[in-house]
Amino acid sequence: MGIRDEVSATELDRFLRGVASEIRLSGSPEERRAFDFIQGELEGLGFAVERLECEALVGYPQRASLDILGPDARSIRANGYSLSPATNPNGIVAEVVFIGAGMPADYAGIDARGKIVLSEGLAMPAKARAASLAGAAGQVHINDDHIHEMCLSPVWGTPTPETAPLLPDVPAVGVDARDGAELVRRAKAGGLRVRLFTEPYRAWTAIPTLTAELPGVSEDRFVLFSGHVDSWHLGVMDNGTANATQLEVARLLAARRHELRRGVRLAFWSGHSHARYASSAWYADTHWHDLHERCVCHVNIDSVGANGASVLEEAPTMAETHGFGRRILADLTGRDLEYRRISRSSDQSFWGAGVPTLFATLSEQARDDSAAGAAMAQLLGAGSKGGGLGWWWHTTEDTIDKIDAENLTRDAQIYAETLHQLCTIERLPFDYAAAADEIAAALTRHETAAQGQLDLSATRQLAEGLAEAIRAGAIDRHDAEAANDLVMALGRALIPVNYTSSGPFEHDLALGSQALPGLADCARLGALDPASDQARFLRTRLGRERNRVEHALRSALRLVREADSAPRPVG
Repeated sequence: MGIRDEVSATELDRFLRGVASEIRLSGSPEERRAFDFIQGELEGLGFAVERLECEALVGYPQRASLDILGPDARSIRANGYSLSPATNPNGIVAEVVFIGAGMPADYAGIDARGKIVLSEGLAMPAKARAASLAGAAGQVHINDDHIHEMCLSPVWGTPTPETAPLLPDVPAVGVDARDGAELVRRAKAGGLRVRLFTEPYRAWTAIPTLTAELPGVSEDRFVLFSGHVDSWHLGVMDNGTANATQLEVARLLAARRHELRRGVRLAFWSGHSHARYASSAWYADTHWHDLHERCVCHVNIDSVGANGASVLEEAPTMAETHGFGRRILADLTGRDLEYRRISRSSDQSFWGAGVPTLFATLSEQARDDSAAGAAMAQLLGAGSKGGGLGWWWHTTEDTIDKIDAENLTRDAQIYAETLHQLCTIERLPFDYAAAADEIAAALTRHETAAQGQLDLSATRQLAEGLAEAIRAGAIDRHDAEAANDLVMALGRALIPVNYTSSGPFEHDLALGSQALPGLADCARLGALDPASDQARFLRTRLGRERNRVEHALRSALRLVREADSAPRPVG
């Protein structure tokens, strides 16, 4: 009987209720009790458990209000945001100006200085930054029928002196669609004045991280399987079902520990929702060398097993891990996993260390055409089928009745099979020819966007040559140990340039990303006058980034060629 057949719905339910019985704000006593439960279960299974602690800048709403002033005065239900600053005790009184979607381009021709800006859609860091640059005094974000909790900070993990100035500095609240429609109507009519008040929790707070490990019997390497414990409200889907799945996979792997060629390390994070991935970022910083040298893959899990979560085909992967994930999904469900490049979210803190990653959100609701559905799909980077994680996501309604036992069992089976194969398969199943293809295609797009101001043709030829060299079979002709060493080395060379702009030891902002993000400003370069100072400055920086990409490609190509020319094992 395969490991997928041993997944227990009863155990999943027990684990879920053990974790998600209380609200789990980062660093709170309630969250610590959830960690205690997880720790007890894993120690009982024979895992080597380590409970760590770090300090993080944590923020979450406590009190907020929005009052319409003047004729027809009334109070509107409002909610604050994670890491939003506080107002003074009397709040902010100002005129309201409607900004549309609230992105930088929407401020064209509008003087928002000293005003409260009203925008449609979920609160996001880019909107908060746009409001700050425009000199706004406050922000109001119009949600759908429910107000969704959000984090406004773009800073990944604990701020540094360079990123601290990007922390949100404009107080913000969210309102629902019905009240938002009234605010839009009155703002467009002119003369709308409101009082906005927020009193959030925003302080340095000790938060936990828990890891639990089973060693491999043949290799001193491990697969990292991670999910966050902190929650908005009860957070039964986000992220109780993920933690329950982690514990169920741990139970099954513990019973098969003698089969594990390489080890498994489970990680449970805090500070995901209230400190922008602070726990996993801290862990990446303090365990960088261990992760760089020994971690073969990071498998993340978030918000699985929900009612109506029928879309599996768009689970996120890397180009190099997509083929493996596609085989898993086809074998277990008969679905064909499309390639959707993993986004900059979900505790993906390990790209700088060159660790490949697989999955995050696995199952989603089917896309719908409502405004709320469209907003959710856009926020989560959903593809053509997926529509997000349910209307209850990040609301008070994320409760046990939103979970489908069959869907949770199905998702747990997928993760169990994924982890078991990654821990037992002889050869690491990652395709770096596909990664080189993605890099070559990205170089073409960036060069086109630069409008002749940056030549990337030689860089693209390196990527194409690397893909060709890998496909020629240099990896396959070696024994498993040598092949795995090469696969690991290729990831360490390519992933940092394909997924980060700031390099191995920093954390990029929690904003949208694309392949070769360090070259993303090619589009801005293409719009500049080639003779301008700005274009010359930018060409200099992008030329240096081109060197970084070429260095990674040359290093990878050298590794493949050296492996191809090395003596073959005899026998």
